[in-house]
Amino acid sequence: MLLVFLIISALIVIAVLWFMWRLPDTGDMWFTLAPTFGLFGVWGGLVAVVVSAATWYVSVPDHWLPLVFLGLDPAALCAGIMVLWTYRKSDTSVETIAAQRLQARIAITLGLIAVAIGYTYVMTNKAVFTPIGQ
Repeated sequence: MLLVFLIISALIVIAVLWFMWRLPDTGDMWFTLAPTFGLFGVWGGLVAVVVSAATWYVSVPDHWLPLVFLGLDPAALCAGIMVLWTYRKSDTSVETIAAQRLQARIAITLGLIAVAIGYTYVMTNKAVFTPIGQ
């Protein structure tokens, strides 16, 4: 059953990314925000990894899990994806754009690592369908 949920989740993510890349080009509308998103994504991903790892060591991690799964992880992933989406048709030979795309890839990687750490904790330490706090 868990495998089915993981496959469905992966398919939803793939569908969202596929549709996102098919959106019409908005020109330079997002170019001014891309550096901020890149920086926020990397730091958000790093904080997400640290907080996800900290759930293994705190006495009551149930209160941190929604913050990580619903806040930090999606924020890091979203910021990284937004930068890549903004520069999807830009010239990659420009040094600043290449650096921001690298930041975005690192943010996405850190976000996925944080998700993996969090889900590993949940799958190894919580019974299926256990309410928070029990």
